[in-house]
Amino acid sequence: MSKEWLWWLGEFGLAAVVAVVAGFVTKDVPISILYGLFVGTVFFVLRAHTRIASQQERQINEIEDKVLDLPVTPSHHESVHPHLKQIVQSERNELLRMAKEVTNGEIILRARPIRDYTNSFHRLVTSGDKVVATNYGVGWGTPQMDVVRQNDFELVKNGVDFTRVFIESITATPEDKKRLRQEMEREKEHLHVRFVKEAKLPLDMRKNMRLTYDKFVGYAVWSKPVGSGIRQNIEEVIYYTRRDELEKAKEMAETIIKLSEEYK
Repeated sequence: MSKEWLWWLGEFGLAAVVAVVAGFVTKDVPISILYGLFVGTVFFVLRAHTRIASQQERQINEIEDKVLDLPVTPSHHESVHPHLKQIVQSERNELLRMAKEVTNGEIILRARPIRDYTNSFHRLVTSGDKVVATNYGVGWGTPQMDVVRQNDFELVKNGVDFTRVFIESITATPEDKKRLRQEMEREKEHLHVRFVKEAKLPLDMRKNMRLTYDKFVGYAVWSKPVGSGIRQNIEEVIYYTRRDELEKAKEMAETIIKLSEEYK
């Protein structure tokens, strides 16, 4: 049976249920039939209108995607992570806005800080989740990282199992090492804080990572070599929601934890 026939059958069933309920309430068969037909018709019109509007919106999206030369429409793929759909839709709408402005000989460029996107991922973490993050101590002491720290403390208060492994870079300066330990001191009363020297880690594990088990993992790419303290800037952040990447990140996190030691 096609989806179209299933939809019509569902609408008929809804009207029939309304008629039966009306019969029990009024105890009058003719009135219940009329009432059921009336309510069923109203429900049908409203649901049909919503269905048609949804189909039209989807067709418009597909047409716009063809105009933009997009190979797929993620919003219509059930396998795509909901938050990734939301981000792509936001960027897509922004692209459409800019395209319309260009036709009028103008354009408004808006900043989209990486921090805003990373914070949106962090808000997906809920009570009972397990988080493992690795960090070289980069950026701590700045207002942005102060917000990250406070948000992480709130996650712990709300029942999140949070472990941060601080990595001392091979190229770390005395000032970098000092800042690293200052940050560990700030966090050890709130999170599970661990410490490891970069030389002890395999090459593929020497990175800033934030893993929320079974949800997503993010890797930060820095514009300068690690070991330059707060002078570094994040160039990009790569997030994965695929099962294979989550399993690989989980194995990596557990290995790093084994190679590290608790900071007391």
